Amino acid sequence: LITGSSPGLGKSFISKNLGAVLANAGQRIVIIDADLRRGHLHEYSGLPRGAGVSDLVCGQVDVFGALRSTLVDNLDIISTGAVPPNPSELLLHERFAQMIDEVSKQYDHVLIDSPPVLAVTDAAVVGRLAGASLLVVKAGSNPMREIEVSVKRLRQAGINLRGVLFNDVMKIGSRYGAGKYVYQYTYTKSK
Repeated sequence: LITGSSPGLGKSFISKNLGAVLANAGQRIVIIDADLRRGHLHEYSGLPRGAGVSDLVCGQVDVFGALRSTLVDNLDIISTGAVPPNPSELLLHERFAQMIDEVSKQYDHVLIDSPPVLAVTDAAVVGRLAGASLLVVKAGSNPMREIEVSVKRLRQAGINLRGVLFNDVMKIGSRYGAGKYVYQYTYTKSK
């Protein structure tokens, strides 16, 4: 499970890129967009929303009807599908848990891109089905209190929080050299 405390931290960006790195290493990866309210993982892959999680849980498609290939070999996604009026209820449905169980047998890793912890209860619902959870923190955006409350909520829900992913960290410089020659690089964020 990949989640964050609030919207706009780059959860989907990290999910997609982590999936691509693992897929390029030869692993079979599927990313599930479980942000049924505002999910947009399909856009990163240049795909239309199409059938996805909500359609699968409602029984309109099976797992194979929801799986979509991406341009990255070994990387598939399951989009949110149609935006439902009752996202939390759908994520609590046994078909959602069955879907995760089914794809877990077919893929080396299943990444679940979830909604923010503090905005809705969905991350806690989905996190119980995940073997491990990671909290995305964006440099300069998250007050420490917000991170603390997020961690507390995840732990209270029984979520196995395994670590924190720092996003948008700016590298301010590095140097290396041999003998009297020293090279220095600095990176700045372009506007």
